Amino acid sequence: MKKVLVLGAGLVSRPLVRYLLDHGYAVTVASRTVAKAEKLVAGHENGRALALNVDDVEAMRRLVAECDAAVSLLPATRHPEVARACLDLGKHMATTSYVSPAMRALDAEARDKDLLLLNEMGVDPGIDHMSAMKVIHQAEQQGAVLVGFSSWCGGLPAPEANDNPFGYKFSWSPKGVLIAARNSARYLRDGRVVEVPAERLFAEPATVEIPGVGTFEGYPNRDSVSYLDTYGFDERVRDMFRGTLRNQGHCRLYTQLIALGLLEDEPQRSFAGLTYRKLLEQIVGAPVEQAVAGKLQVEPGQSPLEALRFIGMLADEPVAVEQGSVMDVLAERMARHLAYRPGERDMLIMRHDITFQLPDGARETVTAIMVDYGIPGGDSSMARTVSLPAAIGVRLLLEGRIPLRGVQIPVRPEIYEPALQELEKLGITFTETRTRH
Repeated sequence: MKKVLVLGAGLVSRPLVRYLLDHGYAVTVASRTVAKAEKLVAGHENGRALALNVDDVEAMRRLVAECDAAVSLLPATRHPEVARACLDLGKHMATTSYVSPAMRALDAEARDKDLLLLNEMGVDPGIDHMSAMKVIHQAEQQGAVLVGFSSWCGGLPAPEANDNPFGYKFSWSPKGVLIAARNSARYLRDGRVVEVPAERLFAEPATVEIPGVGTFEGYPNRDSVSYLDTYGFDERVRDMFRGTLRNQGHCRLYTQLIALGLLEDEPQRSFAGLTYRKLLEQIVGAPVEQAVAGKLQVEPGQSPLEALRFIGMLADEPVAVEQGSVMDVLAERMARHLAYRPGERDMLIMRHDITFQLPDGARETVTAIMVDYGIPGGDSSMARTVSLPAAIGVRLLLEGRIPLRGVQIPVRPEIYEPALQELEKLGITFTETRTRH
């Protein structure tokens, strides 16, 4: 029986662990909190739960030595040290995270040692790569030439659970989402690079339709231009865009929160003796109700006051964050008031619009759409779509069905074809439509 080590027992890990156990693998889940690991293996005869402090590198290496493949669901900064152990001990590895420079630097050594370090096997990144490459490679085999690519992805509450002014809910700490809201972005339009400074990330939201679900708004996702190399696109590609989908109103709200100074992660300070309302008064002035609209120069009905009140930023109660930044306080409020309630579903939506020049001179756009819902009381869509691709990747590599070695992402048919077939069996599918123009 092949053995798989899963490092980390966070919110997305359950579908991966259960998939591997259900397919006859012995799975060891190692987590700082052993109770979380025990919950994942749930008494399965081939499951084992262990406590592991990832700072104890020797203990981690001992566990790697016992397995045939390791999956790192730890924070991405930890992946290179897990990869180092895998290379030293002759083990394959999978992650759901972007390839970092530190991971990329291990490519040659992994090839020399006949090992696969399979990264970006999640949803975004992951399913986005696989589904797009399938469309592109099939069209190119028919003589079509790729000229434009746009891809949107969003993890959101299902429509019936979309019941707050933010149009969003969290299964985990909001801090990462708030930090990402301060990123700059760049993409390619009509052959020219468009630079979007962080302060204008939400300034010009696009309108994106997901048929049968609704109308969403989107904004650019970091550096789309780098994907020209990642995907192996040539200079004939004139448009290259990757974006994030949110419910309508999101971009205006976040623009306002940034303008009010609520997404500042510096300086670190003490909030002792302050209520949430007093803190907001320090930031925007008093009384808050007039100061917010005045600072933003909008009518009261256009201000984010309702949203701030909903998460308790106007409450006359002590700030729960003792030491930190204003962003930390906002994250704490969001975590408390924007959480999924028991039985609520989340939703993962993805849309590609991929344009080709056909051999007859016409142009055709292939639109591929995925809509996946969480299971009430069961796994969230985010957990399924993030962790099942990694589980499938581990199964494929341990079955000897991926001949590639080195640091890889799923843009090659050797990976994406069997992975997409297996995802389809699990109900994660795309619908495709074609439009000639």
